[in-house]
Amino acid sequence: MRTALLWAGLMAMSGCATAPEPSAPRESLKTVVESLASEAARLSPGTDLSLAVVDLRTGEAASVAGLEPHISASSAKVFWVAAALGQRDLATVAPLAEKVFRTSDNEASGEVIDLVGGPDAINVYLRGLGLEHTALTKWNYGRERWATNSPRVMGRDNYFCADDMVSFLARLDRREVLKPEPTARLLQWMELTPREGCGGWLGTRLPASVRASLQHKGGWLPPGCCGDDARYNVLNEVGLVTLPDGGRYAVAILASRGPDWPKQAFFVERASCVLYRHLAKDAALDCGDALARAGGPAPVVLAPGAPAPNYDCE
Repeated sequence: MRTALLWAGLMAMSGCATAPEPSAPRESLKTVVESLASEAARLSPGTDLSLAVVDLRTGEAASVAGLEPHISASSAKVFWVAAALGQRDLATVAPLAEKVFRTSDNEASGEVIDLVGGPDAINVYLRGLGLEHTALTKWNYGRERWATNSPRVMGRDNYFCADDMVSFLARLDRREVLKPEPTARLLQWMELTPREGCGGWLGTRLPASVRASLQHKGGWLPPGCCGDDARYNVLNEVGLVTLPDGGRYAVAILASRGPDWPKQAFFVERASCVLYRHLAKDAALDCGDALARAGGPAPVVLAPGAPAPNYDCE
């Protein structure tokens, strides 16, 4: 009996009397994505959200409303430049592509479409990649261009879905869409885009070193741009993000119709940061957490008769 008590005492003194507490299981990517979708309803009421992400290290993927069609705005230009690179030499595509990604130049984008053979040819290219929920319907910058083979799921507007874009980006990263040299150039051009703020929402809340290597394309149709804010107010971000261990992930955050543009922009910035924080295992990263707990930016209230703020960043 004394021996048993002595042994129990020694075990307690050595710290081995009780088993260590098991560590809490790490949240799944699916849980993080679903949590962001719930948060969007609170932080940006009225916003129509689709979000998709795939960890290219492991293949783990998650999405919400991943097949829901969204007006693509300028984010679709990634598809168009890829299509041009598949048909034309680098020297022909490069001068236009640099304008497309550096300043989102709409006339240069029209010329890229022309290099491929027009909107119908773009849609044939998209179908060939298995992107069944994406189409170019019209592009009238420089001259009028209409597709005859667009399903027109969103009427006169060009559209895509988050799942299609993430699938494309993942395949681009694996060098399955283009040959190695044009792939490398397209990824370089995707680094010409803004790093933060207007057109750079994907990077705004990421660490500076991550922003520097970000490969993405924003797309936006802000309040007052298009005659119907209830239909537009489009703010898209799609891209490839590099993690500290050298791994990467593909992401598409598509937001539209939110009546408060600053709140919608804040949510997209925060969603990008929260996804990075999870995949990078960087628990210390601040993703605007205090502002999120407070409900996001204060609503913009205009004095009677005051002009609407200028959100045009084209």
